[in-house]
Amino acid sequence: MPFAENIRGRNWEYRHDDAPIHTSNATKNYLNSKNCTILEWSPKNPDLNPIENVWGIMSRKAYENGGQFYSVNALKTAIESAWYNLEPEILQTLIMSMEKRVYDVILKNGKTLNY
Repeated sequence: MPFAENIRGRNWEYRHDDAPIHTSNATKNYLNSKNCTILEWSPKNPDLNPIENVWGIMSRKAYENGGQFYSVNALKTAIESAWYNLEPEILQTLIMSMEKRVYDVILKNGKTLNY
């Protein structure tokens, strides 16, 4: 919460998936105590979760050229490098694609798309 408040102030909305830790009573009570607005979201639909695309981009970058990792630290370094070298244009494209993604998911009655 402090991180989010530093970025957006106190007026922001939270969106999470249906992971048990996110739907637990403790989490719900905590977010409620912070007057946090929870966005309704289609559960477990990767088309509405651009971070899934980001993970794919990062994975391809980390393992490019047949990359193999023989230690946790080497893998961590590759992941951090992929994260810090994400091009802002890629993230902007993912953000700008959300309206179309939502529309397409509605047309498909919530079924997974081919993004």
